[in-house]
Amino acid sequence: MYLSKKYLTITLVVIILIFPLFFGIYTEFLIINDLNLFTLAYLLIGFLFLLVLGKVMEHFMYKGASKETMKHHDIINVLLNKNGKIILFVFFPLTMIMEEFIFRYYLMGILLHQLKLGLILAILISSIVFSLYHLHIWFKFKNLKILISYLISSFLLAIYNGFLLITLGIFVCIIVHTCLVFILYYNLYKKLS
Repeated sequence: MYLSKKYLTITLVVIILIFPLFFGIYTEFLIINDLNLFTLAYLLIGFLFLLVLGKVMEHFMYKGASKETMKHHDIINVLLNKNGKIILFVFFPLTMIMEEFIFRYYLMGILLHQLKLGLILAILISSIVFSLYHLHIWFKFKNLKILISYLISSFLLAIYNGFLLITLGIFVCIIVHTCLVFILYYNLYKKLS
């Protein structure tokens, strides 16, 4: 199967991002640091909140042109056409891994350790940067509703995952990010099919 430069780049970036782990960079983000009832409640309540937010956005933001435009999103396209499973099962998770390592693991690590910012400020800055990273959606779809949906949901996901990084580690962030985004895309796919 022919793989676009986009997917080859994602694969290369993930390999590069994982490499420094072998040298002990920010290893405190690799393990569970604070497993308690509050953390578990935050994990559950935050996950449910983001699921509900996704349903609300799906209802209000993805109608008419926005709904039709989303048929061209890589993941929804794979689900609709039932081909390109490598995108769904390999490159979609690799993209989530890449985003979590860049915007949570390394960016928050730099903000906390090198710049010595407080936790709240580090989470807020990394969340804003993660949200702004999603401006690329505008260039792909040129749809304001889709852009706003991505900016809001990515900002709130980043705040949620910022706290999860500190308490439960990067692997929980990756799992949560992957699950929430897949559920969003799957719900949109069901709405479109």
